[in-house]
Amino acid sequence: MGNNAIDITENEFLSLIKKIFNVDFQTEEDESEAIDEFKRISEHPSGGDLIFYPEDGTEDSPEGVLKVVKEWRAKNGKPDFKN
Repeated sequence: MGNNAIDITENEFLSLIKKIFNVDFQTEEDESEAIDEFKRISEHPSGGDLIFYPEDGTEDSPEGVLKVVKEWRAKNGKPDFKN
């Protein structure tokens, strides 16, 4: 996967979020790297907290996290995911 949203599709990013939600990793290091990748791609100031400590009123699911990231990126003039 790429290092920012313009290098990754929405489906690829959603797959990464799902993998983190499901703790689908061989090692803690792999999990840590995936969380770091999520933070790099999303650029959201809440980082991994979006996944582990969602704000009240937000959907606690991979799709809910994706929605928050997309809305924040749009509001802050960040590029959208590639098609």
